[in-house]
Amino acid sequence: MLGGSALSGRDDLYAEGRGSDRDEVIPVAEEELHVGKREVSHGRVRIRSHVTERPVQEQVSLREEHVSVERRPVEGTMRTGSANNGDLFRERSIEMEERSEEAMVSKEARVVEEVVVRKDADRRTETVSDTVRKTEVEVDDERRSSGVPRTGTTDKNR
Repeated sequence: MLGGSALSGRDDLYAEGRGSDRDEVIPVAEEELHVGKREVSHGRVRIRSHVTERPVQEQVSLREEHVSVERRPVEGTMRTGSANNGDLFRERSIEMEERSEEAMVSKEARVVEEVVVRKDADRRTETVSDTVRKTEVEVDDERRSSGVPRTGTTDKNR
């Protein structure tokens, strides 16, 4: 307030005492806009791999041999004559081997796909808008000196 009004609170900081006279001060303040930046997390991507199993069936055709031994009666000339030049009483041995196939399983791992995780960074320019405040001071000097009214400010620091 102008005209010797009482000051209180913060206004006391700007008042200087000179005996019984006090100067009243209006601080002139101005805000400056400072734009900075900070990193902010927008979440994360986590990729995990795990192994699953599934049963698989496949048909395979297998071959199997069987040896059969059969005794049968003989008719005709083989019964009374000599077979193979009279060697009917010769010792002999005949061998036949039975063979079969059995299923055999083997596994082979091969890569069928891959997952690649990559992080790229882009730059962008963003315009930041805000409002800054400034104290404006107007002085109305209604004193008359030399008959001309004056309005304005005097800055001794500029």
